Amino acid sequence: MSDEAKGGGALSRRALLRRATVTLGTVAVISARAEPVAATIKISQSAVAYQDHPQGDKRCGKCLQFQPPGSCKMVDGAISPQGFCRIFAPQRQAARSLPPLPVIG
Repeated sequence: MSDEAKGGGALSRRALLRRATVTLGTVAVISARAEPVAATIKISQSAVAYQDHPQGDKRCGKCLQFQPPGSCKMVDGAISPQGFCRIFAPQRQAARSLPPLPVIG
């Protein structure tokens, strides 16, 4: 016998909680996506003055936005690791490691 039949048609607390749980679960499954849907807008190479050679020590291979082997998070098209553009953002260097502490024995 269902919870609704026992109560004479009235919705019991247990049935209400069960329905709410199923509804929330369904909404969560429907709204969850394996891949983001939002399109990524990239800037044209000419707009950032992209060149296929470095400018001094600044090159795409050392940029935070570079994605090996040959693309960029911000700039459209094929990108050379040896290239350069105006929105170059250097990668942070790893923190220097401190010398080991002496063992007191």
